[in-house]
Amino acid sequence: MSSLCRRWLGTWRSSVPMCSPVWITGGQREFGGVYLRGLMLDGRRKSVEPMAARLGVPRQNLGHFVGQSTWDYTQLMRRVAARAVADLTPSAWLIDDHPFVRYGRGTAGAAIQHCGERGQHLCQVAVTVHAVSRRGSSPLHGRLFLPKTWAQDPGRCAKAGIPAGCGHRTKPQIALDLIDQLTACGLPPPPLVIADSDYGENVAFRTGLSARGIRWLMAVGGDTVVLPTIGHPTTAWARRNPVHTVNTIAEANRYRARRFIYRPRTADHRARSGWFVAIRVHIAGVVERTRVSKTIPGRLLPESTLLVQWRRKHDGDAFRVWITDLPADTPLPVLVKHAASRWHIECDYRQMEQALGLGDFEGRNWNGFHHHLALVAAAHPFCLEQRWNPKDQHTA
Repeated sequence: MSSLCRRWLGTWRSSVPMCSPVWITGGQREFGGVYLRGLMLDGRRKSVEPMAARLGVPRQNLGHFVGQSTWDYTQLMRRVAARAVADLTPSAWLIDDHPFVRYGRGTAGAAIQHCGERGQHLCQVAVTVHAVSRRGSSPLHGRLFLPKTWAQDPGRCAKAGIPAGCGHRTKPQIALDLIDQLTACGLPPPPLVIADSDYGENVAFRTGLSARGIRWLMAVGGDTVVLPTIGHPTTAWARRNPVHTVNTIAEANRYRARRFIYRPRTADHRARSGWFVAIRVHIAGVVERTRVSKTIPGRLLPESTLLVQWRRKHDGDAFRVWITDLPADTPLPVLVKHAASRWHIECDYRQMEQALGLGDFEGRNWNGFHHHLALVAAAHPFCLEQRWNPKDQHTA
């Protein structure tokens, strides 16, 4: 395992164009292989102290490598992303944010935020980008979200090792930054970006993707304001009474829904199915109409496709709703496949949490967290390749 990890680390040097001449030294690369081995070995905790004990290496050396070394984690993430994209040939990139429970307020970026099933809790939140295809999925890049309370306190940021130029960015802005960083180093732009409603209801995020020539499919809430298409252009400020929401449009088209099995049965999960319908609409919220009226000639609202899912056809509210700018002739089964593919990012998080120790880092500084995140992201495609070719010693 250790020699395979070192060889795999060695392939990163030529994976993508380097933005700096030296990003990791020979000794750091050696400890990188050791740290990767620690992440992939069995063990309840994947923090520095128990990993060092299992590996038989000095705790101080391993802790310094991940927490204090100066190697550039963004270079590592770019190389991991190049390897993952080459392996997967992704059909889409998935974007989400993941919370990490913390108990010390001095931990970089830690604040009271939404933390999944825990509700509001002290945690860090990282925005991540994942690639997905029929072969599987894998993380490509990630970065911590820095709350405004941190960005407004330079002394606190300096104590946690947060770089001076790293100010507050919203999660959608961070997601666009990550996409730009990946494409700037030679990766092809994603054919499609899929995200949940925190991103789908952000007009600036959807506009940013469209400006980059990237198609998108985003979850939205049932109260999102839309207008049904009527066969001819609709201006941004066309009056429509009463106001239509996604829920009302969906209910009016429920009779057209078709049943699909969107997740096949596995050893761990039963098959999942639902009733789906696609409806052509215009997004017509105030923010979107204001944007269109200021930036689009003729102030014409662009057409989008509304994809709605119900658990049952004849009773119950809409279960999930998505908006996409994919072409109008995109088949419904393709839309369903893309919408359901977001499940892969939950699988990635679960695998990285349970098997690779994603949430086990105990350091407090900014670089330490990102070093750990990058190495976990590197271990994930390594394990994926070994799972594809369990007897092939050259997969690394």
